[in-house]
Amino acid sequence: MAKSKCGSDRLPIGPSHHGQMASSGPIVLFCAALGGDGVARNTVHVANALARRRTPVMVVCLEGGPLAGELEGVCVRRLGRTPGPRWLALALALWRLRKCLAEARPSVVVSMGNHAHLVVWAALRGMGGVPRVYRISNDPLHGGGLDPLRPARDASLALVAADATRLVCVSDAIARRKALIAARRGGRVEVVPNGVDARRVERLARAPCDHPWVVEGAPYLVAVGRLHPQKNYGVLVEALALARAAGRSGLRLLILGRARAREQRRLARQAAALGLAEAVRFEGEVANPFPLVARAAAYVLPSRWEGASNSLLEALACGVPIVAARTAGSAPEALGHGRYGVLASPEASDLACAIVRQTHPTHRILPGARAADLPLSSAVEQMCGVIGRVRGLRDENQMEREGRRHPPLLDGRMRGPHEEY
Repeated sequence: MAKSKCGSDRLPIGPSHHGQMASSGPIVLFCAALGGDGVARNTVHVANALARRRTPVMVVCLEGGPLAGELEGVCVRRLGRTPGPRWLALALALWRLRKCLAEARPSVVVSMGNHAHLVVWAALRGMGGVPRVYRISNDPLHGGGLDPLRPARDASLALVAADATRLVCVSDAIARRKALIAARRGGRVEVVPNGVDARRVERLARAPCDHPWVVEGAPYLVAVGRLHPQKNYGVLVEALALARAAGRSGLRLLILGRARAREQRRLARQAAALGLAEAVRFEGEVANPFPLVARAAAYVLPSRWEGASNSLLEALACGVPIVAARTAGSAPEALGHGRYGVLASPEASDLACAIVRQTHPTHRILPGARAADLPLSSAVEQMCGVIGRVRGLRDENQMEREGRRHPPLLDGRMRGPHEEY
């Protein structure tokens, strides 16, 4: 059953007796869940920033999660999640989402992550007056290359792009996708990179850490992200074997992130086959990963595609040496094209060479104060600015419609419905 955390079960969001414009309805931010992933974190940051501005805001999701407790003065509507994969749960929630939006009468709807776009698109059919913002949080075409689902991805991206009042891309590379050409020409594409709260990360990184590898003082690599083929962990395990053979014999690998049982078993079998059974550990989601990241010999982001990795920005704030695949979304820009870390191809041999370099005490490249150039406050401010402009467009359009219905008198007042000319 859908649940709400709104003070009362419904916000007073309809038109007031004083003729408030439609923007008095809440800004609705939609994501699947408020777990620990980047989409959920960005949803919380934007929602809190809007609430601090006294803007009515509602977060709608299928289920809560640990980040729900970080929302401050924000209405939360949980639609309920059915068992099964996320795509199926979203599809089955379509009519609940549509009903929720019809009741809320939002001034703007923001789909915060790629996974949600199609269900938001479907839920808004027939609600043409509601501005919608789609945040392209990851490379929607999965880096290109051979992908049997590429035609479907192209079609869905084109559908969303045609529907959007605004498209917010987290990197320039995503904004340049062919499917977005018409939207770019129409001025409907904006780039808002992710940012990082460096002071918060630095504070959390100083927390005590009793992980056995930290206690032992043995060098290890750390990778942060869900166990999914996108993250390219199989190639990273192979790269670890090559790096150990090239002189880093004691090096180990710690993977932090939500685990798919099947993917974890596959990676564990691969590690065992390479003689790395004791050198690779899967820790699952960790409430505070930063002490483990800060104490690592290097952080590695081997992804075959990304949008703008939050964990990469957090690694910059931790000051740890970084290796990232050039294909990992905005990694080249975040690392200053090699100035603040080492970029490599997403292949084992190239990653291994980069790992060997970044674990050398004198040859490694440290990020310095790079995180200060990528503040979270700026990213959130930009996102709120986009939403505010879209909301303003709705008000302008409504005022124009009102003006056509009730032409102004010579003194500038609006004619009422019963006034004579």
